[in-house]
Amino acid sequence: MRSDEATFLAIVKKYQQPLYGYIRRVVVRHEDSEDILQETFAKVFRKLWQVRSEDALGGWIYRIATNEINRFFKRKRIILVSEELPEAAIAPEEVEERKAAEILIPKAIGKLTQLEREVFCLKYYEDMDYEQISHITGANKNTLMVTWHNAKKIIKEEILK
Repeated sequence: MRSDEATFLAIVKKYQQPLYGYIRRVVVRHEDSEDILQETFAKVFRKLWQVRSEDALGGWIYRIATNEINRFFKRKRIILVSEELPEAAIAPEEVEERKAAEILIPKAIGKLTQLEREVFCLKYYEDMDYEQISHITGANKNTLMVTWHNAKKIIKEEILK
């Protein structure tokens, strides 16, 4: 692929929001997610010429983001706990219907290991198949299937507490 500014801007426009969502769900903190997103796009810009086809572009970008997430966790050497979302900020009549999707699931994701977070977010939110997730994470499909099953089980247990 060409590595010109117009191509890069089109890529940023297409991938910025979904990629930020993926990173944010794994890393949790907004500030860290923005930093990782910026690093991801910097690497995409520098290495865009290496992509052989547009079909491989999405997986390649998510792989770079996953590598940046891994670098972040190694650099910080921390275990993140999901940030509490203040229920007071939500109108009382909306709490029950929004609770599972907006409060309980993100909190439950905080209980997952890093790989479980990555697999859950890529499969549940990004609707990727095991082949795509394998390419992004470097894990084999059988490991991903077990990881997906475990992540769903943990999240279900956390939600039902």
